[in-house]
Amino acid sequence: MVVDIWTWEQTFQELIQEAKPWAKWTLKLDGNLQLDCLAQGWKQYQQRAFGWFRCSSCQRSWASAQVQILCHTSWEHWTSQGQVRMRLFGQRCQKCSWSQYEMPEFSSDSTTRILSNLVQHILKKYYGNGTRKSPEMPVILEVALEGSHDTANCEACTLGICGQGLKSYMTKPSKSPLSHLKTANSSPGIGAAYIPNQGKNQSAETKEAKGRGYEKLGPSRDPDPLNICVFVLLLVFIIVKCFTSES
Repeated sequence: MVVDIWTWEQTFQELIQEAKPWAKWTLKLDGNLQLDCLAQGWKQYQQRAFGWFRCSSCQRSWASAQVQILCHTSWEHWTSQGQVRMRLFGQRCQKCSWSQYEMPEFSSDSTTRILSNLVQHILKKYYGNGTRKSPEMPVILEVALEGSHDTANCEACTLGICGQGLKSYMTKPSKSPLSHLKTANSSPGIGAAYIPNQGKNQSAETKEAKGRGYEKLGPSRDPDPLNICVFVLLLVFIIVKCFTSES
């Protein structure tokens, strides 16, 4: 598929003239643009959009919400002239073994959204705070998509440009935070699991110490037999004296 650059340029001019009637900007496609490879004085802008692809071999078509668009912009203050170079990244058919990168095609709404975001970038970077700033228009799905982004057949992913492609290669944790907490609580020597065990040990030690304390408060040894004999004799003496006095 080939982008209708004339329609793109016309839409771009209408949007930029609406905001800056005296501005002079040109828009050209450039398939050689590289990420972070800028000529002196140029700025970089990247966005993604919803687009359609058609395989030139099997005529299979598919949609994607991860169509990457890279722009390099430049503006000469003394001449009030600006340039935009734009690269659209393609995708390959996943059904064909030797398919080539096909260029995307966009609906009129998606084209307007892409160019509106580009114009907002230009107004923000080159015309300062005197310009009304609007948030970037998000990607809108034109049809329901199934499955994840096909990073293996995305040109931008292979070049390290596609943010979605980079995310897909990140290693995800094998366990959720909840399962981690369960594992930690079941381990007697790690983190929070050690504290309850220590509390239990301290409670047992406290009970044992209290038991020892109660033992100390009681008699320390058995009764002395000599003391018992003296007590019995004294009791007998008192009884005998009582009977004698009565008689």
